[in-house]
Amino acid sequence: MRIAQELYEGIDLPTGTEGLITYMRTDSVRVSDEANDIVRELIATSFGEKYLISKVRTFKNKRRSQDAHEAIRPTDVTRAPGSIAAHLSPDQQKLYSLIYSRFLATQMTPAVYRQRKVSLEAGAYTLETAGSTLAFDGFLKVLPDPRAKQEASFPPDLEEGTVVSLERVESRQKFTEPPRRYSEAGLVNLLEKEGIGRPSTYASIVSVIQERGYAVREKGSLRPTLLGQTVVDFLGRFFSETIEPRFTAHLEQDLDQIEEGQMSRREALNEFYVPFSSRLLALETLLEDGEERPFQVPTDMVCSECGAPMELRYWKGSHFLGCSTYPTCRNTVNLPPDLATSYIDSEVKVREALEKAAQETPESVECSTCGAAMELRTGRFGRYYRCGNPECGNTQPVSTGVECPSCRQGTLVEKYSSKRRRTFYSCNRYPDCRYAVSDRPIKVCPSCEDGVLVEKGEGLSCTAKGCGYREPMPEDV
Repeated sequence: MRIAQELYEGIDLPTGTEGLITYMRTDSVRVSDEANDIVRELIATSFGEKYLISKVRTFKNKRRSQDAHEAIRPTDVTRAPGSIAAHLSPDQQKLYSLIYSRFLATQMTPAVYRQRKVSLEAGAYTLETAGSTLAFDGFLKVLPDPRAKQEASFPPDLEEGTVVSLERVESRQKFTEPPRRYSEAGLVNLLEKEGIGRPSTYASIVSVIQERGYAVREKGSLRPTLLGQTVVDFLGRFFSETIEPRFTAHLEQDLDQIEEGQMSRREALNEFYVPFSSRLLALETLLEDGEERPFQVPTDMVCSECGAPMELRYWKGSHFLGCSTYPTCRNTVNLPPDLATSYIDSEVKVREALEKAAQETPESVECSTCGAAMELRTGRFGRYYRCGNPECGNTQPVSTGVECPSCRQGTLVEKYSSKRRRTFYSCNRYPDCRYAVSDRPIKVCPSCEDGVLVEKGEGLSCTAKGCGYREPMPEDV
């Protein structure tokens, strides 16, 4: 949306500052007759009449769509992306090209495929395969589809009645996988489908849930964090209607009705606040009685001091464990920021992850300054060692023991990015050496010595580009 705003407000061109796209905070699909006439003339001139659809293609807005503005389109279709590429940033060029090509495609002819299907009789079984050949590209001329149908590899002399021989049999085993997590684009599609939000709020919704730590982006998908899971669980128990998609969608409809004069703002507020206030009062009464502790999240850890269950606590952006008998027992356990935990049946499973982390990293090391024992601690920026000598106070990062393959002088140490909310590993000579990797390094690659071997799947892989060296996972890792 920020890049779209830049294209809308104007880009400095040789002819002056020009707005390249129409208003972008709209879900309208309406296009003016004048714009359609201009784009159709351009298609006929640039690509030929065979690429121009015979009748103007129009689209109907969904109910409650904001129709004050046209659909998002180029302000001037004669301004091709290539002609102004020198005046746009790479991101601006990509977005403008996307809007430009999709707008042209709306008035172009469909693509035509020649389909072919083959059936083979093999004893009691019938085997089938199909393929398609692109006969006419149509709108794909300006909007290539990477998922376009590919032609199956058929023998050129294949005819009905042909007897074919078996070359080989390949056996493959597949397991049922859970549904993929939503990407940012997938989440926006879901919001639009459920009627939640507006085009002007989609971007802020996606960014806010990440900024507040409810979800993090991993490999293009949004993964709910422990904080996000516990918050949703709490709302589900005490304010169940607020997390129902139809609840938010209904509020959006109320706002539309207020705009159209079909409902007063007082009626809309009463409809929401009367049931909400009763639930809020019930929760406040529960807190005053003190018999239940609705804000506590139990874990599978027990307190090492008194044996009581430990609970998850959240303070200033980080998690830790606290004894459930507080203030009688004030024992706490710090948690690494990205510890692999699970939240099952309203309980945080954290014991196994803590035991594994303790095995990978020694609890104490010798201080390089005074020789005293340094204790392993966890802070907002990850794990580190702190000297137990109060007169020293020396700290040092957690070392992996792997030599930096870039400078050959430093050692790769553990770091934590609060912005990306994940652990990474970099040279301890930073900023003199800026070498860093995302996954935990095991050793320098014995093949190229320019990268390190990191855990990938069930083995170790080299991080250096073009190396490709792999080896099995050691038993002691």
